Amino acid sequence: MSTTRRFTTVALAMLLGAGLLASPVHAELPKQPRSVAVMDTNKDGKIDRDEYLGYMGAQFDKRAGTKGYCTFEEVSEGAKDFWEQFARNPGP
Repeated sequence: MSTTRRFTTVALAMLLGAGLLASPVHAELPKQPRSVAVMDTNKDGKIDRDEYLGYMGAQFDKRAGTKGYCTFEEVSEGAKDFWEQFARNPGP
């Protein structure tokens, strides 16, 4: 495995792991913020693991495009955009 691919894998694992470790299997959504509600595909007011990973996987795919991987810069920019979205859309 190339060094770049290894570092990219570790960076993505850290980003995903941080989100998963910070919450139980379901994350309760206080006041259903609009920015997080897009992940709640079954509209039960909770984000389960599959919903979270599905959303984050789609974001990865959007950044990776046809090349199938993300650079550190793309991962960093994606994380920055993700958190800025929460700041712009705090919810109802």
